[in-house]
Amino acid sequence: MTIELKNAIMKKKIEHTAEAELTEDVLSINCRGCTKAPDFTSPGCMRCIIFHISQHGSAGRIRLRTSKDMELFGPAADTLCELAGFYRSPSFSMNKGNSRACSSCEHSCQKIMEVVWSGFPDPNFESARSRLMSFHQTDSRCNICIQKSYRALDQAELGMRNLKKKISLETARTGGGI
Repeated sequence: MTIELKNAIMKKKIEHTAEAELTEDVLSINCRGCTKAPDFTSPGCMRCIIFHISQHGSAGRIRLRTSKDMELFGPAADTLCELAGFYRSPSFSMNKGNSRACSSCEHSCQKIMEVVWSGFPDPNFESARSRLMSFHQTDSRCNICIQKSYRALDQAELGMRNLKKKISLETARTGGGI
């Protein structure tokens, strides 16, 4: 799958067509065309922000452009950038196998990671593991792919656990606000 095609598919999954640009250390996301009110705490808004970070790169400040701009910076922006790092990790985006059957397989690493991210901000690691456990291989390449998917899942889960600990410590240190 080409990068352009993958980007087009990912953009389609986002409910609106917000445009974004990274200038110096500020990621500006134009939310004016969004049907939802921009809210950093809503899962849909966070998904959109993380998508744009994964496309444009990490930023020290994240600005939602609306009639009244909102900006996120400091540990909160750092946290979203770390989440985008998991989202754009090679294990999430890699195309397993060379055949159409591999790319359309419901147990491919990409499809498994989509299950994980569908529950954002609380990833569905258990649902993804259940899906992998129900797989019955049809090709010798399947075993390698499934093992790589398990490793990617373990890596993402460990990363999320470490990030949650970091957020918990930062929240305790700052008295509730990050």
